[in-house]
Amino acid sequence: MKRITSLLLALLMLLSSLPAFSESTEAWTPREAPAIRNAMSEAEKLAAQETILADATILFTGKTNAGYYPANIDWLTEAQPTDAIALLWACDDVTHGGWGVLGLSVNGKQLNIAAVSDQPDKERLTVYTVQELMAQAQVSSPAEITAFSLGAWNGGRIAALYFLSAEVALALNTHLDTVADAEQIIHTYNGGLSNVNAIDSAKAVYAYLQETWGTACLTGQMESTWMTSPDYEMNFIFKHTGKLPAIRGLDFMHNDFQGVVNRSIAWWKQGGIPHICWHTGSDFASGYNESKSHNLDWDAALTPGTEAYTVLLSAMDRAVPYLQQLEDAGVPVLWRPFHELDGGWFWWSKGGSDSFVRLWQLMYSRYTDYWGLDNLIWLLGYSGNGGNMAAWYPGDAYVDLIGADSYTPGANGRLYAEVAGVAPEGMPIVFHECGTIPTQAQMEAADAPWLMFMVWHTSHLTDGKSNTPASLKKIYTSEYFITLDELPAFQ
Repeated sequence: MKRITSLLLALLMLLSSLPAFSESTEAWTPREAPAIRNAMSEAEKLAAQETILADATILFTGKTNAGYYPANIDWLTEAQPTDAIALLWACDDVTHGGWGVLGLSVNGKQLNIAAVSDQPDKERLTVYTVQELMAQAQVSSPAEITAFSLGAWNGGRIAALYFLSAEVALALNTHLDTVADAEQIIHTYNGGLSNVNAIDSAKAVYAYLQETWGTACLTGQMESTWMTSPDYEMNFIFKHTGKLPAIRGLDFMHNDFQGVVNRSIAWWKQGGIPHICWHTGSDFASGYNESKSHNLDWDAALTPGTEAYTVLLSAMDRAVPYLQQLEDAGVPVLWRPFHELDGGWFWWSKGGSDSFVRLWQLMYSRYTDYWGLDNLIWLLGYSGNGGNMAAWYPGDAYVDLIGADSYTPGANGRLYAEVAGVAPEGMPIVFHECGTIPTQAQMEAADAPWLMFMVWHTSHLTDGKSNTPASLKKIYTSEYFITLDELPAFQ
């Protein structure tokens, strides 16, 4: 399809309260997505699981927020280390996805169990051997265990707690291993951009990111636009370090399309890399509050031919003429839509992981295949929640960079490891939002070589607590951290 110029697209958008293209969007469907994993059906998994658990002993079944506090634990103190317990559990308050909802306590030492943000109300199975319970209690024999309890709160529900003999435990773990093997992500990543038609500057930036990952870390800073100027954070950094970040974070929030485009072009001409996210409601024409309060009729919105589908595509297209302006100017973009995708607080994660995957694939195909936007480097950005990240992965054909954010100080090694467990080998891993910049020593100690960091705006940078002027200067003048003046000439 012959590409319409970006100025004409912008004019068409302004002429209608509903974005243009309604006629074409009704007939258009995204490319067929390749299989992400060879998953077993839910029915197959549950049937095999129920057959095995039929040979186990049920210790307890509970209601929401009802825990298990047994007076007699002979079943545990007389057990063998190779015996096990199996916990079938869920969270009936879906707003607490990602929160701690259960607490497994042995001899007063508690292990918190958090509901994953992907369908927290779905019943899940967790297995602990008696040996693991002994380790938690720090004892050398089951007979030394004097207390056991399983609390439930924040909507936590113990669907069933089972005691398993070693033989049953082996059968169940074998089944769970089979399920895990079947659900491994099928990776096809070859080290290049997912879009084979990417413009040269995007290819050059991506090749540099590949080359840099593991040897250095790029500096990044999110801008604010309501302070004294959009350069408020950049001026603060330059004042205290004499440097500027390699990456500038921008946001299409509140329809600041042209402003973001102008600042992105200026940043690119200055030698830096622009990074764009989008806080918006499901109308793609609003801001932060709507990004949290809105939702979709997911089945209708993701079904081609429905009115909801047409409206979704038309709304999504609002950014197209502006991203096209950037491509026309030769500007590549680290494009991070639908960020903190598994967090549960933004509308794009409220439909669960399957709906999110389809939404991401829809935007990717719409922007890349239909509109021919070839300057985007697609960054998949998880939240700091962790847990079942693989369910939210849209596939190697739709992702170029993968990462997570966290406002917990330090290198967040556990979070890095979780992302690495989902990522294909060789795909750079980024720390796309943080409050406190991790040091090189912290990243090395945690085995978390993030390719980049990006400090959030205003107080996270300027309060003197998250990052002090002295710590900023140490980071920005370190050989390990790359600043704007140290980037190669991509143009």
